[in-house]
Amino acid sequence: MNGPGMDVSLTVALGFLALSAAVSLLGPRAGKTALALAALGSVALAVVGGLAAFKEPVALHFGTILGSLSVDLRYDALAAPFLIALGVVGTAASIYAMGHHDGMRSRLDGVAYPAFLASLGLLFGADTAFAFLLAWEAMALSSAALVFGPRPGPTTVRAGYVYLALTHLAAACLVAAFALLGGAAGHADFAAMREAAQALDPAARDVVFLLLLVGFATKAGIVPLHIWLPRAHPEAPSHVSALMSGVMVKAGIFGVLRVVIGILGPGPAWWALAVIVLGAGSAVLGALYALVERDLKRLLAFSTIENVGIIFLGLGVGLLGATVNAPALTTLGLAAALVHTLNHAAFKGLLFLAAGSIQSATGTRDLDKLGGLVRAMPGTALLFGVGAVALAGVPPFSGFAGEWLIFQSLLTAGAATAVDPVIRIACLLAVGALALSVGLALGAIVKASGSAFLALPRSPRAGAALEVGRLERAAAALLAFVTLGAGLFAGPIRALAGAIVEASSRSTGATLGGSAPVLLGSYEPIVVASLLALIVVAAWAIGRWRAAPVRRAPTWACGIAPTAAHEYTATSFDKPARLFFEPILRPVRARRVEFEPGTPFPHRVTYRSNVDHLVESRLYVPLHRASIAFAQVARRLQQGTLQLYVAYTVVALVILLVAARP
Repeated sequence: MNGPGMDVSLTVALGFLALSAAVSLLGPRAGKTALALAALGSVALAVVGGLAAFKEPVALHFGTILGSLSVDLRYDALAAPFLIALGVVGTAASIYAMGHHDGMRSRLDGVAYPAFLASLGLLFGADTAFAFLLAWEAMALSSAALVFGPRPGPTTVRAGYVYLALTHLAAACLVAAFALLGGAAGHADFAAMREAAQALDPAARDVVFLLLLVGFATKAGIVPLHIWLPRAHPEAPSHVSALMSGVMVKAGIFGVLRVVIGILGPGPAWWALAVIVLGAGSAVLGALYALVERDLKRLLAFSTIENVGIIFLGLGVGLLGATVNAPALTTLGLAAALVHTLNHAAFKGLLFLAAGSIQSATGTRDLDKLGGLVRAMPGTALLFGVGAVALAGVPPFSGFAGEWLIFQSLLTAGAATAVDPVIRIACLLAVGALALSVGLALGAIVKASGSAFLALPRSPRAGAALEVGRLERAAAALLAFVTLGAGLFAGPIRALAGAIVEASSRSTGATLGGSAPVLLGSYEPIVVASLLALIVVAAWAIGRWRAAPVRRAPTWACGIAPTAAHEYTATSFDKPARLFFEPILRPVRARRVEFEPGTPFPHRVTYRSNVDHLVESRLYVPLHRASIAFAQVARRLQQGTLQLYVAYTVVALVILLVAARP
């Protein structure tokens, strides 16, 4: 099947999603049918991605608006991994929502959810600036509607407004960048922009690069433009959080590949250095804040910031290779970024779905109030564990494969003689940052898993928890299967990622990569998995052979029966990290002691500890205060007096005449 097959698959996908939105308007009883149609649409999108990976690109023309704004789509190899991630995670999220109580909260959700899926599918195929921005805005508005929901509380409203503010900042930067490129090209078509970009003045190219970087880094959740992400993701329903964290933030990654590298092309070395520095900072800070977070979904959101930072490291290496004309380095860096993009979509979607099951069963996301869920929810515990070991980078699961390739790409860049010594040192320092972020992420996921599933329940709701339904577990199991499979077949996947980079370079004429193969290294996941399985079987056999009679007795606690009060909580688990990283985290502690009336004996001790988010408190809070102060000053100018407004006009006219005189 060639181009027409992809055309038909896309039509089927959009048809199912449109039908899903229409059916949802019939009311709550049609919710499961609408979600089932959304799942079928997601499957069709995955088929489009699979065809795009192996077939020739297909171009589609949807018409023009206002006579000149063209809506053109082009699905090529570069769009394939993003469409596959969208299709797989979208299918699992839709199945999960069919069995979840808040899967379809209102008719607004019923329309916004398939619109969200469709906008992402169209974004990954956009071939003109107008089509890209149209899909980008549809993606932002539909996801914001899902975050707000039908009856938002104060926390949800604040999260939604922050999300809208940042996403429209990103859109404004993209509009400005496309205006500069389109003005030079005389057309909004990506191919025309690609030709015109090379003839731009170096200063203009730098401005376009910075605008694009801010726009795409904001959507990706890169520090310091990340503050919307840990607010919006926890407030959305869990299946929407899985899509936002697993797929939507990858729109920023796709934008860097399609527009920055594919259209703007290689530039000065500081472009690559900027991407690498942003990636390293996001990886470390994201993992650190995840480690000290006790809200399970916020922990996973900060982990997304960390993983997107890791992907940015690969993008930086790819951009560096294009700058110094090193095709092997370019292919290695970009292929590593694509591999980790796919892997992160699967295991982070899995973790958000499992976190939604925990919240549904216990009514809380606070890790300090969970515990003991492995007995009540063994299926969810197993599925969460699969995602946890993948996030921790444990072989042979998928998370290790992407991080291993990123390590290789950074080390290769650090050893490349064609690279400036300063940037080589930066790449080697980024290796240390990556190692630190992986270690912190391991601590964060161990804390989350242990606090949620092990020991005794620390709240009545956790003690009364029951396993979720079959649809929720089936959806999570689908992503768990993909996570394990992507880890076991990491070799073919990374080879395919390298081929995608090279095919994109040939089909678009962009400087994405050369014909050099991806450096595979010595990691063979099948061999590692076989050895691990052999070790486990051998340990079990030896244990059975040397087994001694087992006597079960209560845990010894100095003669006191252990209770939940004797356990380590999530807060106590990360206490050493808060102390060690105190200059960055700046923890705020408060203690209150209540005494028995008329006695010196304490009755109750309340202890509270909060972590100060450095970027927010040092950057955004002052900016917010300054904007409020400016608004108050500007308000004084608006008195509602006609004579005053005429005076403003006269003064402005005089200033313009003086400035325009010869």
